[in-house]
Amino acid sequence: MAENKYLNEEKYQKVERLMTLAAVLVLVVGLCIGGFLIYRGVAKPEAAKIEELRAELELKKAELEAKGLKYNVFTKYTDGDAYDLKIITEALDPSFGHCSFDEYKNNPITKEYCTAKNITEGSASMTSIGAGAFVCIAACMIAGAIFMSAKKRHILAFKVQQVMPVAKEGIEEMSPTIGKAAGEIAGQVAGGIAKGIKKGLKDDENNSQTK
Repeated sequence: MAENKYLNEEKYQKVERLMTLAAVLVLVVGLCIGGFLIYRGVAKPEAAKIEELRAELELKKAELEAKGLKYNVFTKYTDGDAYDLKIITEALDPSFGHCSFDEYKNNPITKEYCTAKNITEGSASMTSIGAGAFVCIAACMIAGAIFMSAKKRHILAFKVQQVMPVAKEGIEEMSPTIGKAAGEIAGQVAGGIAKGIKKGLKDDENNSQTK
């Protein structure tokens, strides 16, 4: 029965490739989304487009008023054409920013005009640019963290390769000094032993002569 190892080189390489791919995907998707948001904030509609949309609403308003309808601030959504007149009149009102509210941004009649108007005025564009920049930075950070985790072994190997030559050079410089010191110590020890042996022989000789 073959041994099934939990950790081996093949599994490591597979996980490394998957993590690298995930890092690339996170980066690409994040940059695409962030770039699109930034583009939306920077690429403002031309003033001519705003005037064209305004003219269309003015024409629609005139058609409704020609039917005998009059603007009433209390008109409700269920009132049909009367409500359309109300929503158009308020969206075109320059004295108040009705287009910043969902009621006007989501209405099929005023949606396109209000979207273009909000972007042109700059409030929505700055929000879009800020959101896009945040998404791009977050994508880079997340992708970088995943990629660093995937390449941790390679990074550690690089650090070791950077340190090893310095350590080797230091050891080579220290070796002669250590060898010399060891030689001096060995010489001293050998000298002491020889001196002790000579003294012992001399003492034995003196004792023999005394006897």
